[in-house]
Amino acid sequence: YMAKQRDAYKYLHDQTLRLMNHGWKSADIAEKLTLPKSLHDEWHVRGYYGTFSHNAKSVYQRYLGWYDANPANLNPLPPVERAKKMVEYMGGAPAAIAKAREDFARGEYRWVADAMSQVVFSDPSNKEARELGADALEQMGYQTESATWRNAFLFGALELRAGPPRQMPATRANVDVIRGLTLDLFFDFLGVRLNGEKAEGKTIVINWTFPDIEQRYVLNLENCALTYLADRHAEKADADVTMNRSTLNRVIQRDLALPDALTQGLVRIEGNPMKVAELFGMLDEFAVGFEILEPLRPR
Repeated sequence: YMAKQRDAYKYLHDQTLRLMNHGWKSADIAEKLTLPKSLHDEWHVRGYYGTFSHNAKSVYQRYLGWYDANPANLNPLPPVERAKKMVEYMGGAPAAIAKAREDFARGEYRWVADAMSQVVFSDPSNKEARELGADALEQMGYQTESATWRNAFLFGALELRAGPPRQMPATRANVDVIRGLTLDLFFDFLGVRLNGEKAEGKTIVINWTFPDIEQRYVLNLENCALTYLADRHAEKADADVTMNRSTLNRVIQRDLALPDALTQGLVRIEGNPMKVAELFGMLDEFAVGFEILEPLRPR
């Protein structure tokens, strides 16, 4: 059992590298590679979850990255602009849809899904293209062996028919996850949330002290990047923030708003509190659910 799984992964890895050295591209290798005949009927190595196609592309990317050496793919137009030009070259949306219906009747679902994706990205309101694209994705979902691929195809069809997921507020993190979150990870996440455009030209230095765990950090905003150092304090910081780690946990979990924590005396700020407010005003909130099969809508 384990030996056959090992051999399947080794075969996938080595054959991908062999074809790479022959000049084959990632998509070509993914299309070409299949399980060897000696393993084809072994259920425990088949692609019910991962697939040879996905994994071959992963091997390729590990060694060569995303670029396939074709300079036409080095800096293509972004999706919306590319889609508009593609549809124009197809002769317009009605012509593209008419041709796609003929291909759909021939069972060419992969191409139909691709072509209708271009039409939808050029005009998300085109209901006919959305419905035909959804039909193609459904057929691909019904035919695939991989559960993850089937989920992606069928969920895509649902979005084309019913619209993108409803915007939902950010979910509250699990209490145990929050407790296990290191302060390094907390400050890393603040850096991810920083809106670079809002931070342009601004510099802020804030000292953080957590008395209950005897840890200190200095947080620095400069060049639109948020960096930090543990076990350090800046002599000329804009503000010094003091709170217990337990209070921070409540703030992260959204049980306690930072202004309320200040009012209750759970957080103390020395120096310029407006600098702290300014920093938090530059942090994005991430909503759950966004468009996948059409252009992102303005937020």
